[in-house]
Amino acid sequence: MSVLALLLACAPETPEADSASVETIARGELAFRFPLVETELFLLTVGVDMDREDHSDGSALDATLCTTYDGRTFPYCYDEHHGSDYILEGGFEAMDAGSADIVAAADGVVVDTSDGHYDRCHKTSSGIDCDGNDGLPNYVVVEHAGGWRTLYWHMLNGSVAVEPGTSVKCGDALGRVGSSGYSSQPHLHFGVENADGDWLNPYAGEFSQPETWWQEQGPPTGLPSTDCAPPDVGE
Repeated sequence: MSVLALLLACAPETPEADSASVETIARGELAFRFPLVETELFLLTVGVDMDREDHSDGSALDATLCTTYDGRTFPYCYDEHHGSDYILEGGFEAMDAGSADIVAAADGVVVDTSDGHYDRCHKTSSGIDCDGNDGLPNYVVVEHAGGWRTLYWHMLNGSVAVEPGTSVKCGDALGRVGSSGYSSQPHLHFGVENADGDWLNPYAGEFSQPETWWQEQGPPTGLPSTDCAPPDVGE
């Protein structure tokens, strides 16, 4: 995969706040499962940039200046990336073959959705091209205990399976992976934020918080567990 493709896998849709203020907040009763079902289709993760410095005023190469939760650098992250991108193996061909299912990472209530937007946005030499369409993402936002929210971005057009006010359990279907919005290829952008929009990286590590927010985090080169947290977690 090219450097350009990795840099453009996903870009923030809106300005996001510094996570320094949320680093020390314990997860309480939250423990996320991996939000994708067909884990064999996701071999590459582009993670959260934890270096806290915005390099966007520099050269194009400065976009590669980043640090993951465990100290890795580009191409495992890129500058000012505040979520985790799980890239669909096989790209648009795999998407057209049925794509992959996105599920709720924990129990909660759907607070925002968007659907009906073009889902074949792709990279070009000059950036992202949505072939003349609006370039808006299809997505779901779920609110969990403590006001924390999980964001599921870039979904397949017509795949959103919930609406605001829907109560979901961990593992319930939300939609499927697409390439809507500012996206260079089919992937899921998974983010964690509080109600004020302060982001948090669910992965524990030297450059992140000491406690993982995954039910089981797994190794840096693998994926978190698809198991849901037991009912008594946090008690």
